Amino acid sequence: MNKIAVIPARSGSKRLPKKNYKHFNSRSLVEIARDKCLASGMFDKVVISSDDPFFEELVNCNEVEFIQRTENLASDDATTDIVVDFFFKKFPSCESILWVNSVSPLQSIEDIKNCGLRLNNPEVDCIMAVNTLYQHCCIANKPLNFDPNNPFEKTQDLEPIKRYIYSCMGWKRKAYVKCRSEGFKGLFPGNMGLVEVSVLAGMLIKHEEDFILCSKIEEAMGLSQITNIDIANSILTTHH
Repeated sequence: MNKIAVIPARSGSKRLPKKNYKHFNSRSLVEIARDKCLASGMFDKVVISSDDPFFEELVNCNEVEFIQRTENLASDDATTDIVVDFFFKKFPSCESILWVNSVSPLQSIEDIKNCGLRLNNPEVDCIMAVNTLYQHCCIANKPLNFDPNNPFEKTQDLEPIKRYIYSCMGWKRKAYVKCRSEGFKGLFPGNMGLVEVSVLAGMLIKHEEDFILCSKIEEAMGLSQITNIDIANSILTTHH
């Protein structure tokens, strides 16, 4: 079991209660992430992880497994690094873990595949999905990529900003475990690869408004029907 995709599905959520239980058009957010991971053909195992055994019902083939997390790993105080530590301990033989967020239901199979491929690169230790923005940006009212005293630049002439979007992020065991054992406190040790993914992948469901908007976009673009067909064909091709 070398390459694992992990889909975290906490039972609790303050901003949008029970969001992982909600049906996004025809399927739940976790089902969508599961099926796209399977269809990508990139993983030896797809792991759904939650503090609620309810999600074990979504195990639909030998390539999918459910791991129940303890309450302390599903609380609002549980940081991502502690959860990643848990996964690497739980799967001592895995080479890499790609964290696939269920709250990015519009990310494509190709988005997930591209992140998996980049994580496979021997020169990369960890990856993060990003969107490149050509926009005037500030932090604490301080310009990041423009000079307010100069003529207002065309956006295409700006130094682009790489925005982390969290739809996918991943780590290789060797670098991650080694650095953490040596006291590294961060989440991304070693050489980090940034993976440009679709704008739709960057649409995260955090609030009820996000859920409605993403659902309407999928419906308007016909993504639900297209995705279901593509996923079915990809799974049949990959696993038979």
